[in-house]
Amino acid sequence: MSDAQPDNDESAARRAAQRKAWNDAHPNYYAEYRDRNREQIRRKNRQYMREQAKRERDEKERRQKGIDRAKAWAKEHPEERQQARERYKQKHPDAYKQAQRDYYYRNREAIAERRRAREAADPDKANEARRRAVDRARAAGRESTWLPTPDQRATYRQRENEARRMARRRARAGLPERQLHRVHAPERRHNDAAADAFFAQERTGEDIVLIRAQDEPTPPDLVHALQERSENRRVVREILAIAEEYFADHEVELRARVAEVSRARFRGGMLPLDVYTEPRRHALEFASRGYLRASVASPTSSLTVFRWLTMARLWASQRL
Repeated sequence: MSDAQPDNDESAARRAAQRKAWNDAHPNYYAEYRDRNREQIRRKNRQYMREQAKRERDEKERRQKGIDRAKAWAKEHPEERQQARERYKQKHPDAYKQAQRDYYYRNREAIAERRRAREAADPDKANEARRRAVDRARAAGRESTWLPTPDQRATYRQRENEARRMARRRARAGLPERQLHRVHAPERRHNDAAADAFFAQERTGEDIVLIRAQDEPTPPDLVHALQERSENRRVVREILAIAEEYFADHEVELRARVAEVSRARFRGGMLPLDVYTEPRRHALEFASRGYLRASVASPTSSLTVFRWLTMARLWASQRL
């Protein structure tokens, strides 16, 4: 045996050397062969692929027939199937667990989708099943060993104290208790599915008439008040845009004028003007010219205008 092995190695090396020498002597042989027989090569490739696809289909059908026979037998003999599974589980525990894991990872998306569908169909049942699983884990001693850190405990206590203070302030003000509550993911999915189904269904003419009959017209005074507020806010936005542009172009002149008036007031025994808000107030007066609703763009009637006027003072206090 030891003598035959070197002979085989020498023969293989000799054939490889001969093949290499022939390839070096005929470098274009394979390319020319492919050019001469291109249609034949393609026909053989197509035939090979068809045969391979047929073999794969036959193998898939064979496996499916076996699965169908196994399912039919299991459906007709449920007790024997359960006994066989238990025997296999006891005899091959590691292989059984590995098969379970492999099945889960192969069908993870389908399993998750079925679970979400069950939870959405009955959120209360899903929550109860989750609580029972937690109770079983605790009874078996598998309770989580995670404990919050001291910083986390302090954060939790701060949140709880803030919630209690908020509840007391709400009670003193005569407001109702907080109605917000936590909604778990299964219930949210159930609510989303119900909402989609409600809004996706087609409405008949009678349904539309009934829906419109339920709507009460908005009182005219409320409509007028909404229009007034909308128009006032539009005017405020326009005036502030003009004032901001005017202030950016004439800031130096406005501040110089305010400084001059402040010195004159100080010499006369009066308090000087506010160097932060007064230049902006002059820009606001210039921008308000020609507006019939100019009174709405005042710091006493608009919080937006007040914030714009005091913006420079706020920046100065932050820098300090």
